[in-house]
Amino acid sequence: MTNSVSVLSDALESIVNIITAFMTLLALKYAIKPRDDNHPYGHGKIELLAASVEGILIGVAGIMIINEAILRLNHPTYLQDIGIGMVMMGLTVAVNYLLGRFAINKGKQYNSISLISEGKHLQSDAYSTFALIAGLSLYIITGYKWLDSVLAIIFGIFILYTGFQVLKDTVTGLMDEADPEALRRIVKVIKQNRRPAWVNIHKLTLLRFGQVYHVDMHLTLPWDFTVEQAHQEALFLKSIIREEFAEEDVDISIQSEPCRKDSSSKWVGQCAKDQYKECDEEKVWSIEQITGKNNLNS
Repeated sequence: MTNSVSVLSDALESIVNIITAFMTLLALKYAIKPRDDNHPYGHGKIELLAASVEGILIGVAGIMIINEAILRLNHPTYLQDIGIGMVMMGLTVAVNYLLGRFAINKGKQYNSISLISEGKHLQSDAYSTFALIAGLSLYIITGYKWLDSVLAIIFGIFILYTGFQVLKDTVTGLMDEADPEALRRIVKVIKQNRRPAWVNIHKLTLLRFGQVYHVDMHLTLPWDFTVEQAHQEALFLKSIIREEFAEEDVDISIQSEPCRKDSSSKWVGQCAKDQYKECDEEKVWSIEQITGKNNLNS
């Protein structure tokens, strides 16, 4: 109706939003399925796959927008009924921003990367649409035909960047990249609730599959602890971690090991339950130390 490539670009982006929102819906329905024999870690990673496809589609839309804008730049056309287009775009700004904010809040509440990605995408679309409206207003004032194509090219570059950011976040999740904030929270709660019997904690790893956190670590205890004593220490350690991540599903695996009497380290003779206090006081725990492979028995 308007003969504007920038309005066309915004419409194309809205179509991509509809497609990706439908994909997100299907992914969420699959992601909430309970664990089974074939998927012992759950189905949460389907969200990352859906978000990856979303990032690719956003990127394709950006390329199409830039290509069309360059073609129009060589052959600028006269815009018509631009006021109607700007009103419609103004309505989409309000709707996309509010929906994006709602999706991000729900995504944070339920730890859903799909909802968060979708929300960020909607909000970025609202910002870019608002910028297009401002640019078209400038076109109305100046009458420069080429301005419409330039605006579309800038918009296309912005869309490409949005797609890149979505892909970056999902690839990070698929590659099981460490979550520094979650690790910091775990180490903090361990340090705050540290018990005298915990000679050492090391080899801490944390992975996330959808809404489920998987925590694995080694707990070094005095060599003369009974199996029951070691079990109780592990139970307490699990309980404080689950309290820290109260709103998330947390799967914790703790391997207990003895601080042996014949250890060649400086903790020799300090691993019995009536002697480990000095050992405990000497050791200063940090993220690097707890996630490292600093076994006292090696």
